[in-house]
Amino acid sequence: MIKNIVFDMGQVLVDFDPDAFISHYTTDPEDVRLIRTEVFETAQWTEVDRGTITEEDLVAPVCARLPERLHTAVTGLLLHWQDYMVVFDNILPLVRELRENGYSLYLLSNAGKNIHHFTPKIQALRYFSGIFFSADFHCIKPDEEIYLKFFKEFSLDPRECYFIDDRVDNVEAGRRLGMEGHCYEGDPDVLRTALQENGIFLLDKMIV
Repeated sequence: MIKNIVFDMGQVLVDFDPDAFISHYTTDPEDVRLIRTEVFETAQWTEVDRGTITEEDLVAPVCARLPERLHTAVTGLLLHWQDYMVVFDNILPLVRELRENGYSLYLLSNAGKNIHHFTPKIQALRYFSGIFFSADFHCIKPDEEIYLKFFKEFSLDPRECYFIDDRVDNVEAGRRLGMEGHCYEGDPDVLRTALQENGIFLLDKMIV
């Protein structure tokens, strides 16, 4: 029996859109591509999620790889990109309904340590029993280690959890450890159907 619903953050609760973040500093398509490539598509960004470095640590090395004309934009982006993240309102009613129906809600997300400054803006998290960010535990999805640490941190049985993530590899990694899940593509109604098909009570009824 599913007792716990586990949510990813990016593309589930919030819109993680690097090009939109960068557009606050430059709208030139080539500059946007350069900055995205050198910031968000690097091994260093993965280390931000892993918690070994912070965005502030990336300023100097990223600037060193880019033209001087982009240094101000890169610095502003790395220090303030979270200010431009948009919270999805359309999933909030489903989150609230799950909580009201007795499910415990948890967050399992790849994110750097600075994300804690942004989380108060995510209204859905008010209904959550636990929040687990990769940087705080020095491991990232889809590595098995992060799931095991997550289950241990909140004393959860993976067979009693249902995982919602926008990446197939993350969902499959959880599934290999006994946690069923759904790859979310932005439609709460599709997610609602998937939840009900897995025996999760919504609207005071269950589809079996």
